[in-house]
Amino acid sequence: MQAASPPPTRKGAPWQTGLTLDGQPFDPDGSCDRLAEVEHPAGATNLDQPTPDTVVLDWTFDIRREQATITMPGDDEGQYLLSIPYWNPAAAAGTTVTQTVDYYATHRVEWTKAPLDDWVAVSFDDFYPKDRDSADILIPLGDCDELCPVS
Repeated sequence: MQAASPPPTRKGAPWQTGLTLDGQPFDPDGSCDRLAEVEHPAGATNLDQPTPDTVVLDWTFDIRREQATITMPGDDEGQYLLSIPYWNPAAAAGTTVTQTVDYYATHRVEWTKAPLDDWVAVSFDDFYPKDRDSADILIPLGDCDELCPVS
């Protein structure tokens, strides 16, 4: 898993290029209360590889075989964007899907250095290869909460 802040570009253009909200270009500096409504353009391309100085996390982990029941969308719905349109088991608006999975883990991970932007991009494929089929996750960073490290 790799995270970069600011998020990498998209074909050399800002990461938000092509994303729209209410038919207008999406503004990552605006309100984040309607992220679930942000739309991708047809043929959207994934994010570029980040420059090394923007990588704030580079972590490899194992997921043990542990059955769990999950519901999609989860409690985090509307708190992030996907970099490209991606398959969603609960595609019909307002529906949820509950499924038992065979591999499940929860991890709390610290940044290896402080993010440089109000947004971070997370890739489970290290943003590689360029034509990967997976979507990266774009997350707005909020104020520090009870989980922030005390300095």
